Amino acid sequence: MRVNHEARAAAAENRRAQTRARLIEAAMTVIAEKGPEASSIEDFVAAAGVSRGTFYNYFPTFEDLLHALNTEISEALDKTLEPIRTGIDDPAVLLSTVIHRIFAAFTLDPVRGWLALKIEATAIPRQAVFEARFDAIYAAAVASGRFRQCDVAAARNLAFGAFRMGQRDMVLGEVGPDHAVDLVSLMLIAFGLTPGEAGKISRDAFEAAHQALQRPN
Repeated sequence: MRVNHEARAAAAENRRAQTRARLIEAAMTVIAEKGPEASSIEDFVAAAGVSRGTFYNYFPTFEDLLHALNTEISEALDKTLEPIRTGIDDPAVLLSTVIHRIFAAFTLDPVRGWLALKIEATAIPRQAVFEARFDAIYAAAVASGRFRQCDVAAARNLAFGAFRMGQRDMVLGEVGPDHAVDLVSLMLIAFGLTPGEAGKISRDAFEAAHQALQRPN
């Protein structure tokens, strides 16, 4: 009997990918519930229905697992933001759209939203790609006269700090939907927009984000 080695290798690789995905999903659920500090390998393997040996085959250390989770969340966010990479000329509208897309994604998927907050408290480095994206948008806004000139690191810290606190309150259900609108509006005002324009831009971006993410595939 002729053995199709390529087919067998592909099947084995597919099984490995499925097992890894199952471990990541199980870890997401456990960490979202317990936090990274209180979670254990036993929790992950029990939730995934695998052995400790299987877990270590994929993630030799707990830090390796956290890195994989961080990567998964970042890639999911990147996919969420992909449709708005082009087509928005106003940097103020672009920034508002990006923030509301992320807020909406985490609100509609609270497990990942809460997990992102939990992981942020660990030693995992901040995602440089998102910081660089903010810096580029802010620089474009300053160059076009939309935002006030200031230290971009100060603007970034204001935006990221407000974002993380807003994300926490929204994921926990401690604030209503309009919280995101007000938060982004205040951010835009701090950056130099008038209250009226900031409020309209934020409201429009909020509504567009939820419509886009709730649209059936």
